[in-house]
Amino acid sequence: MEQRKRPVAAGSNSGVQASDLAKPSLLVQSAFYLSVFSIPFTRLYLPGTGERLGITRLVQVVIFCAVLSKPRACLRLVPVALFWFLAYCGVRILAGLWLTPELRTQWWPRTFEWLQFSLPWVWVMFNVLQFPNTGRRALWALVWGCSVCALFHIAGIGVVELDNGVEGRSSVFGENANVVGATYAVALIVLVGLGMFKDVKLNRRLVIFPLTAVLGIGLAKTGSRTAILMLGMGVMVLMLQPGSFGARTKQVVRLLLIGAVLAGVVWKIPTVMTRFGWLAKYSVEQQEGRVRMFPVLCEVFLRSPIYGSGPDAYRFELTQRAMPYLLKEGRTIASHNLALLVLVETGIIGFLVFSSGIKAALVAAWKARVYPCGLLPLALFLPFAITSVSVSDPSNSMVFWFAMAYALSGAA
Repeated sequence: MEQRKRPVAAGSNSGVQASDLAKPSLLVQSAFYLSVFSIPFTRLYLPGTGERLGITRLVQVVIFCAVLSKPRACLRLVPVALFWFLAYCGVRILAGLWLTPELRTQWWPRTFEWLQFSLPWVWVMFNVLQFPNTGRRALWALVWGCSVCALFHIAGIGVVELDNGVEGRSSVFGENANVVGATYAVALIVLVGLGMFKDVKLNRRLVIFPLTAVLGIGLAKTGSRTAILMLGMGVMVLMLQPGSFGARTKQVVRLLLIGAVLAGVVWKIPTVMTRFGWLAKYSVEQQEGRVRMFPVLCEVFLRSPIYGSGPDAYRFELTQRAMPYLLKEGRTIASHNLALLVLVETGIIGFLVFSSGIKAALVAAWKARVYPCGLLPLALFLPFAITSVSVSDPSNSMVFWFAMAYALSGAA
C-alpha cells in the first residue's frame, strides 16, 4: 500500500508508518478491541447501580488506562471532524444556556456524553486504526460482538418484547430496537465487505455464512426498517468496488449466497417486511407518529431558522401534535431525524458546523477507496449519513461513531 506523509489534524486517508508512532502496547490493543466488541452491550449495567456502572464505564476506564500507558499511540493525530463536533457541542451548550436554560437537565446529559465518551473514543480509535492490521481486526471484533449479542437475542436472554408483542418486534439489553437493528446491519455490511477481500483465510470465509444467518435473525427480530435500508445501501456501495477486491464473478457468487441466507431469514421472520407493507396500506393521517413528525419539525425550524429554538424545546410540541397520547403517560418523544433535530435546536449555524464534521468523514471515506479497504469505509458511514437526513438519529449509538472513526482513518 502506498504510504504518504500525514499531517496532524488531517481527515484524509493517508497511512502512517508504524515507525512514526510508538507501537501500541498489549493494553492499548486490548482496550481498543474490547471497546469495539462491546458496542452492542453499551446499555448493559450491573444490577443495583442505577445505570452508573456498566459496560460503557468499564470501557472508559480501560481506554483511559491505555491512553496513559501509550499517549503517543492513542492521541498523536487529531481528525479535522473532531474539531467540528467539539464546536457543535459548544454551539449546543450556548444555545441551551441562552434559549432553554430551564431544560438544562434534559439537554446537558446528551452533550456531556459526547464530550466524555463518544468524541474521545473516536479520537483514540482514529489513531489506533493507523497501525497495520488493526482495521481488519477491529471489523472482526465488531462482528463477533454483534454475533454474541444476536445469539442472546435469539435465545431470549435480556430480550424485551415491544408493543406487548403485537408487531413481533423485540430489543435486547435495554437498547432501542432501531439502534440494535442498525448495529446488526453494520455488522452484516462488514461481513459482506470481508467476504469480498481477496486475502481472507478460508476458515474465516466459511464462518461468514453462519454469522450472516445469526445476525440476520437478530435484525429481523428488531423489525427495524431503517436497518434494512442501511444494509441495502451498504451492500450497493460495496458492489461498486472495482476488481481490487477479487474477481467480479466470485464477488457476485458470494453476494448471492449471503443474499440467499438473508432471504431465508426474512421468509421465516417476516416482521420487517410486514412493517414496510403498512407504509403503503395506510394514509399519512393513519400512519405512525414518525411520519407525522416531519411537518411539525419543519414548522418549528422555520420559526427560528438562524439560531434555532434551543435544545429540547421542540419536544413537547412535537409530542402534542404527533403522538398526543404519550403526554397522558408523562412522556415526550425525540426527533427521528438528525438533520432536522440539529436545525430545530441550533438553526442553520449549528447545522453548518455539524454537517462540516459529517462532510469530513464522507470525504475521508471516499478517498479511502484507493487503499486496500476499498469502499468499505464509505459503505459503513454513508448509510448513516443518508438515514440521518430522513428517518433516524444515530448520534447516540456507538456503532455510528465507530463507522465515523473507520471512515476518517481509512482503515490504514
